[in-house]
Amino acid sequence: MLRGGIKLSELLFKNWAEFVFFIIMVVGFAVSIWASSYSAAISYIVVFLSGMMGGRLLYERKHRLTFPYAIIVIGFLIGYLIGSYYGSKKVIVILFGLGVLFSYQLRKKGYIRDVFF
Repeated sequence: MLRGGIKLSELLFKNWAEFVFFIIMVVGFAVSIWASSYSAAISYIVVFLSGMMGGRLLYERKHRLTFPYAIIVIGFLIGYLIGSYYGSKKVIVILFGLGVLFSYQLRKKGYIRDVFF
């Protein structure tokens, strides 16, 4: 029990998107530190591919509960921006957005398909 008689499980159930946002933001920070330690070009490639993964997630959830997933994807971008020290922040945001749009459109047109087991 937490203060006020709220159980931890209730808190996690009601605020799951915020917790996942924070975890993914930390992951984005760690990925950015790793990618930025090599060069700006590697950082740009990694952020574009990460944007493509975000586009896949948003496409998969396009008809169900999309807002929390959009917040989670933005959390990764925020963490990545905090941790990047090589390269332009504007270029990182643009490449991430292009990755999301590119992946989303490829899935929408059927060029890329997922197989769920």
